Amino acid sequence: MSGDVDLVRAYIEASQLARNTHTPKDIAAVRAFLADDVTIRMASAWTDQPWRVVSTSADQLVKRLQAPINASTSLTTENTNVVQAGPDVLVEQLSTITRDGRSHVSMVCHIFTVEDGHIRAIRAYRNDDGVPPG
Repeated sequence: MSGDVDLVRAYIEASQLARNTHTPKDIAAVRAFLADDVTIRMASAWTDQPWRVVSTSADQLVKRLQAPINASTSLTTENTNVVQAGPDVLVEQLSTITRDGRSHVSMVCHIFTVEDGHIRAIRAYRNDDGVPPG
């Protein structure tokens, strides 16, 4: 199972590189870590639905990675903890989003489900309060 931790760490590193370069080669490297039908869900902010589905395919996730809000000039992350918990890999990160001259800093948690050597699902917990959409 430690291979799952290594895979998630490599995915995060590849994602950070792709956010910096936006080159087709680096974007393709990110895509290679993902199951075609990867699902990304965000914990919702006190609504009647506990989860908000953000994307349901690897192509959607890659497109979102290329959005301006995810560019390295707007978003920086630092892994503070990466651990295996049963079949899942938990990643805590210190994230900073810079938008409109203001910085928003928050701890976030991502839970990755890895199956057959690919990331099948990502669940995320973060505080979006005060962060501009985009």
